[in-house]
Amino acid sequence: MFQGFPSIGGGGMAERETSLGGVIHATSALLLGVAILNLGSGALMAVIGVRLAAEGASTLVIGILASAYFLGLLAGSLFGTRVIDRVGHIRAFTVYAAAGAVSILLLVFTDAMVVWIGLRLVAGYCMAGLSMIAESWLNHRATNRTRGRVLSLYIIVMNGAYAIGPLLLNIAEPTDSRLLVAAGMLFVAALLPVALTRAGNPELGEQARLGLGKLFALSPLGVLGALTVGLVESAIFGLGPVYGKAVGLDPAGISVFLAVTLGGVLAMQYPLGAFSDRFDREKVILAVAATAGLAAALLALIGAAIFWLLLALGFVIGGLASPLYPLSVAEANDWLEADELVPASAAIVLVYSIGASIGPLAVSAVMEGLGPAGLFAFIAAVLLALAGYTLVRVVKGLAKPAEEQGEFWSASWVSPVAAGLDPRAPADPAYDEPDPERPPSDP
Repeated sequence: MFQGFPSIGGGGMAERETSLGGVIHATSALLLGVAILNLGSGALMAVIGVRLAAEGASTLVIGILASAYFLGLLAGSLFGTRVIDRVGHIRAFTVYAAAGAVSILLLVFTDAMVVWIGLRLVAGYCMAGLSMIAESWLNHRATNRTRGRVLSLYIIVMNGAYAIGPLLLNIAEPTDSRLLVAAGMLFVAALLPVALTRAGNPELGEQARLGLGKLFALSPLGVLGALTVGLVESAIFGLGPVYGKAVGLDPAGISVFLAVTLGGVLAMQYPLGAFSDRFDREKVILAVAATAGLAAALLALIGAAIFWLLLALGFVIGGLASPLYPLSVAEANDWLEADELVPASAAIVLVYSIGASIGPLAVSAVMEGLGPAGLFAFIAAVLLALAGYTLVRVVKGLAKPAEEQGEFWSASWVSPVAAGLDPRAPADPAYDEPDPERPPSDP
């Protein structure tokens, strides 16, 4: 059914290929599971925001719910390995996907916000666990020659599916419980391609972290950039649907607005990364943060009266703000030794998650005072503050020259495990070539 099933588990000629086609063939089943998961996650974030706004819930309550999800994501990235280490990847994937689906479907049976907050915490924890499993699995299957391609494919699939997810709003009315059921079904459906693989259980290993104090001392801009993106992205994820409802968009308009805003990263991330390899990276971060901040400020001032302009500005904000995360990771890596890259990535994921846990709650308080324009006023303030700090560094000559920078690669903000796919990290001799004689093994 899915060509990638045998290749993920058992080794073979497809795994020997370093071409893009070979990489896709070798990882297709797992990437399909990742796509279905993120489709459901992106849909659910939009559905919850629009549903609660339509039912008259306050912006603050919706912000608390969104922050609860990201707090669960943070907890999962710290402690989610325990289930994986105990039962292995396939069973852990099943546990997390089933628990995530249950946490979504239970939303249909209660209107108690305290219960919803708990369920969103569980959903975030499960999503972190699922992401760690996918990333460690991909890391296990990639060779040193293909891991950069695998990482790029993973980021594209994850971001693309999440951006498409809000379009689920078009299948029913916002308050229709079938939307929640559909999101839960997607979590269950993600089990199918993974359960049909003939994969073994790679060792996840201890996830070391570089101390935040040391990382900040080495690369304060990398740390502040990751924190900024966490604040901004979680604000858009959590309160974007509320903004759309408040400015009078119908569900179709909200879904298109969110899809365009979240999808901007697919068009902009790699061109910006290539640009940052040719010029001083801190100057690129300055230009990106300033441009995205000004676009957010303009949107806060003019509102959503002109729909095409709303989409254009949303595309610019999403397309520039989200790539600040891999740019910040690259900036931090420019100041690190090779053996510090993976531990530093874990610390940066932690910083992002802290920002993401705070963002929806903070922006909801701003929106309570300023109305819907408060969303983009908050985003503008955060991005322009980062641009101001970066400008000071550039003026003082603290930036590393372009010729001394490392190469840009994308990065995952969900868990630190994907850092092992970064070609800048030390090569593992065990993954120079896959072993064609290694038989597939079932748990």
